[in-house]
Formats: sequence, structure tokens, C-alpha cells
Amino acid sequence: MNSTHQIPKAEIHVHLEATITPDLCRKFALRNNVNLSNDIFGNKYAYEWSDFYDFIKKYDVVTSVIHTPEDYRELTYAYLKDCASKNVIYVEAMVSSTHAKEKGMTYHSFLEGVHEASQEAEKDFGIVSRFIMNGIRHLGPESVQSTAEEVLNNPHPNLVGFGLAGDELHFPPKLFVNTFDMLKEAKFPITVHAGEWDGPENIRNAISLLHPTRLGHGVRSIEDPNLVKEIIDKDIVLETCPTSNIATKIYENYKSHPVKTLFDQGVKVTVNSDDPPFFNATIQGEYKVMEDLGLNEKELTSLTHNAIKYSFCDEENKSKLLSKLN
Repeated sequence: MNSTHQIPKAEIHVHLEATITPDLCRKFALRNNVNLSNDIFGNKYAYEWSDFYDFIKKYDVVTSVIHTPEDYRELTYAYLKDCASKNVIYVEAMVSSTHAKEKGMTYHSFLEGVHEASQEAEKDFGIVSRFIMNGIRHLGPESVQSTAEEVLNNPHPNLVGFGLAGDELHFPPKLFVNTFDMLKEAKFPITVHAGEWDGPENIRNAISLLHPTRLGHGVRSIEDPNLVKEIIDKDIVLETCPTSNIATKIYENYKSHPVKTLFDQGVKVTVNSDDPPFFNATIQGEYKVMEDLGLNEKELTSLTHNAIKYSFCDEENKSKLLSKLN
């Protein structure tokens, strides 16, 4: 039994489409007549890829098997069930209407599949889940703008925030200012991928131009002490994903990963699995990483506290969840 099992856990940075296990991937491929080459499968739990661009390519291949609202329902339920078995009490997952529409689903039909599974899992296992819509930066500002407009024009109780994901290096924050001003105006919660691939300058730009209360990854802020101070002063939370960063070779190993240093400096940190079967990561595994880096039980629980407190969930559920930590 993993020593961190008894700690109630939460994660707020996981791409729902990327939680698909090799087993489900094969099942959906069969169901939807998609031919998959065997070289994408590494082992029972994970996919095989060589470098970041190969990862992106395989990511597209693997997620291309998700075709219907029923697929989304099954995918969501499977992930939440697995999380619940590891004492995860809250999951806030990112979803992509862009992906769903490419496969012929409507905005409403795919969300319905996700929502049904979320309610079912809560009923069956007590796990609470909410969802964040991602705009995909490398599809360009117009695509992100129309994704955001659709979210604001179609309020859904389970869709609680907006995120910016995709190619950080070639699509800097300044391209998306109009969209995020609009979201801020609408008081819609914002999280932005920043400081995974790109350094302090664009993390700073993401903070000043896009109004996030959380940053996806954000770990390269460590390279600029003033930026770390700014993140602390502005009470911005980092959704760190240590295993993900090592898998994609941003850092060589856990010892050289800045998560523990950021934590020690007083940054509000959460740990998350990002794209679990691509990185052989689990949310329980991330807590174990933090334990191995020296966090005690109280400090590990503080990670859960941060994730829930800074989640985009409604206040009533938030206080219920936080009371489970005391």
C-alpha cells in the first residue's frame, strides 16, 4: 500500500482526453473503427514516445479514438473511479470542445457525456469533479476567442473555468489579451499554462496580460527570484506536474525539479498528473514524489488544501471538501 494513500488528495491540472488508458484506447478504437499502430503502446499503463514533438503526435493519435459523448462518459467515469480508489476527493479536469467538435460532437453533447459521468461517479464513490474548458493556443487567437465566447454564452454548472493550453513557445500571452480581458470582465475563473517550456519573461506576461489566479506548471519561475516573490504576493497558485516535466525532459530528475524549493519559499503549490498514461503518472504518485522530497503528512495535506481552496468549485462544495481535511 502506498504510504500516501491515507492522505485525502485533489488535483486541478489534468487533461481529461489524456487520461485515456491503453485498454480504453484499444476499446474505443475498435468501437469507432480507428486503426492504431502498435508502436504507440509502451506497456499496460503507458504510451511510448521519444521526444516532445513525438509526444504531441502520439497524443493526437491516441485521443483521436474518442468520438462520441458515450466515449466521453466512459472515459470520465473510468478516471474518476480510479482516482476515488486512491483517496482523491476532488478532480478539476481540463476538457477540449475543439477536440469534440473535430470528431463531430456538439458543444452540448460532449459536455453532457462528461457531466453524466461526473454525477454518476459522485453518487457511486463520493468523488466531486468539475471541468475547465481549454482554448488551444497553437490554433490561434480566433479559435481561443470563439471557444471562450461559447463557454460564456452557454453556462453549465459543471464548467467552472477557462484555461489556455498548447504550444507555449510559439504562441505567447500577448496574442490572447482580448479573450482574457473578456473573461475577466465576465468574472470567469482563469488558469493559464505558463512556465512549463518558456521562462520567466512570458510567465510574467501571462500574469500581467491574462489575469490568471493559477498557472499551469509555472515552475520555471524559479529562475527569477523577483518573479517568485510576485507570485507569492499576488497569491497565484502553481499547478505543478513534476513527473510530467521529467518525462518531457524539462528537468533531469526529481531532485533537480524546483517544486520543493518553490514550496519551501512559500509559493502555494499543488501537484497534478497532467497526462497520466503518457507520463506513467498518477495523482497518488505525485504525492509520493513530494513525500520522497521531504514533505510530512501535514505538508502533503496542505497540497490538497491549496488545490481545493484555489479550485473553481462553488463555495458550498469547497467548504464541504475542506472539512474532510481537518
